[in-house]
Amino acid sequence: MRNRKLSVMLAAAMLLTALPGCGDKKGSSADESSSAVITMNSELHVSADENVDPECSECIRTYFLSLENCDYDAYKAALYPPYREHYENWLKQNDLTPEKDFDKMCRRFDEDGYESWHLTELALTYYQDEASTIPDFLNSFVTGNIVPEDFPDQLNADCSEIHDVVFSLQALYSGDTEPTTVVQRQGILAVKNADGWYLLG
Repeated sequence: MRNRKLSVMLAAAMLLTALPGCGDKKGSSADESSSAVITMNSELHVSADENVDPECSECIRTYFLSLENCDYDAYKAALYPPYREHYENWLKQNDLTPEKDFDKMCRRFDEDGYESWHLTELALTYYQDEASTIPDFLNSFVTGNIVPEDFPDQLNADCSEIHDVVFSLQALYSGDTEPTTVVQRQGILAVKNADGWYLLG
């Protein structure tokens, strides 16, 4: 069962990497950097570098808890509204629905033989060379026809902060005694405008 679980974890991580806004960060690790622990009122514990805004951490935490709890409204609220609108239109153009796409995301860590799982640890840090990776992130949205060509300029004009956040996740499966690393050193874009923090991913 353990070997099967590890293969499922790898598959789930690959699926997350394939998401717009998610990418592997082999050169940076949230686990290897010094961190200031942020205490949250939930089983999902967050540890983040001290330069990561606590509100940004909470936004990312809310995003992943929405997947664990299959809370579509919380998921939508965590996404940058203009990006969410473009992404939903892109899904519809490809004969998909936002609800079905979200349902697939919620099931990415499921595994036969285990009744349930919950996320236990979320580690966060800013990617060291984010000044060079952020344009690549945004370009991937444009080339994938998810957002229009002027979206990066609009994003930069609207947002006071844009960060390439490296995250790692652990989950505990029912019947297990120790959490399993399910995602390691992946990246997601976090942005801040006048209304608060949001994600592109």
